[in-house]
Amino acid sequence: MFKPDYTVLRKKSEFVWYVNMSYYAMAELADVTLHDLFTNYKASLKLYSKENFDKFNKHFPMHEKLRKLNPSTPPISYGHINGLGIDLVFPEGNGEVNYKRCDKSLDDWISILDKPIDFSKAGMAPYYLEYQDNMKKAMNVDKVNFSYGYEGPITTAYTMLDLKLYYDLYDDPEKLKVFLEKLSWSITQFKRFHANVNGNDYKNTSYMCDDCATLVSADMWEEFVIPYMDIVYSDVNANRRSLHSEGMIYKHLKNLEKLGITWFDPSVSPKLDPEIIYKNCEVPFIWRMCSIYHSLLDRELAMDFVFAAVRDGASGLFTTARDLEEHNINVVEGFIQACETVQAMFAKGADRSDVGKLVSDRGKDIFWEKWRTQYI
Repeated sequence: MFKPDYTVLRKKSEFVWYVNMSYYAMAELADVTLHDLFTNYKASLKLYSKENFDKFNKHFPMHEKLRKLNPSTPPISYGHINGLGIDLVFPEGNGEVNYKRCDKSLDDWISILDKPIDFSKAGMAPYYLEYQDNMKKAMNVDKVNFSYGYEGPITTAYTMLDLKLYYDLYDDPEKLKVFLEKLSWSITQFKRFHANVNGNDYKNTSYMCDDCATLVSADMWEEFVIPYMDIVYSDVNANRRSLHSEGMIYKHLKNLEKLGITWFDPSVSPKLDPEIIYKNCEVPFIWRMCSIYHSLLDRELAMDFVFAAVRDGASGLFTTARDLEEHNINVVEGFIQACETVQAMFAKGADRSDVGKLVSDRGKDIFWEKWRTQYI
């Protein structure tokens, strides 16, 4: 299993930050629903039109400092399981894409996974490949990202087995391991298909999203999580292993080093904060200011959020410009201002303690115990 040198990894990690444009905000400005986007490529043409970007830019004066949305088919996390035979559900209006629950047994799924699958022809892949091609032609561009995606092994297993996954950890552990191994290799096959469609080097697909893994006890990861994540990572022979996994508690953190993770995104993890992560593992991590938190902050506290996160060990921060109301825009602008300040300070030789001196008295009182226990 890949093992980075954690004695130097964190020290060598440069400070990074970014602000994403919001797909959902752009959809609202284009006056198209999520259902429209998932079922009609012409809705995506409206979303990615110059006129729609101009609308967004008028709302957000600092738009040049945001990560611009690149043309893409609509984001679907369940492309892989759709290819395995699970139907997708497209709610009317602005509901997220979901999937139909099924009652297949472990034996049923093992039998399915034992058979070869051409993911380019399975499920709705042909529809979204045509959707992608239609966008390219209509926009006269060579590149439209194919966002018919996949998840890590435990989240994928949950979508296939539902809560039975967590019972089988105890009721049928050996058969579950057989299933998880076959499933992990299936994920690598889908990743190859996905990378090929997007024209990406498969060796660079070292990112994994697996939120449901955090519902497995930290003490059971070595047996039921790490071996299967390792299959998915090892297949690309990468010296980088990036993991997004929400909802962890501090006990899970020890497993990140066992897995050789080199970059960690805890995302929405109310039981964690930068200080807890920094003290319980050596893995560099990025700290997210969730867009749902913007209403809880003002400009000063947004800046304190950044300064306190860096003070307490974060190697990076990010957020998303989701709601284009004056208050929330001001919060995002404060986030940007603070990140630029940190970047400039590090460039001049400052350290984390120097950044920590910028936290206001309000911020010192809130971040992080009050933030975790009273704000979110």
